Amino acid sequence: MEEVTKNLNVERTDTIDGLAFDKETKNLILLLADGMDWSDENRHLFFLQEKLNSYIQYVETRQYESKYPDVEKIEFRVCFLFKEPDMCGYLLSRAEAVLNDNFDNVFLTVEHGTMSSE
Repeated sequence: MEEVTKNLNVERTDTIDGLAFDKETKNLILLLADGMDWSDENRHLFFLQEKLNSYIQYVETRQYESKYPDVEKIEFRVCFLFKEPDMCGYLLSRAEAVLNDNFDNVFLTVEHGTMSSE
């Protein structure tokens, strides 16, 4: 029987949370689902940074090509459950700059959290 992990998606930094490919637009969406609260902001930011680095490596090494050879654009869609602190916005802006500097066809969208961590 498989051991059930209690880690949230953002804590599993070496996995892609979700993939979707739109055949019409040839867009690949890489979903990063962040349901962790911000009670330990530094720990959370560390996990988020590591997770984003894994997504960047996935794209850099073109691991998607065997299953999705016709990709024209890639979207990193980051979805937060809890309202993010200001430092998270800074981290995301840095991640977006890395994407813009290194890829012509990769962009970041963020669905901001609405729940309070308190």
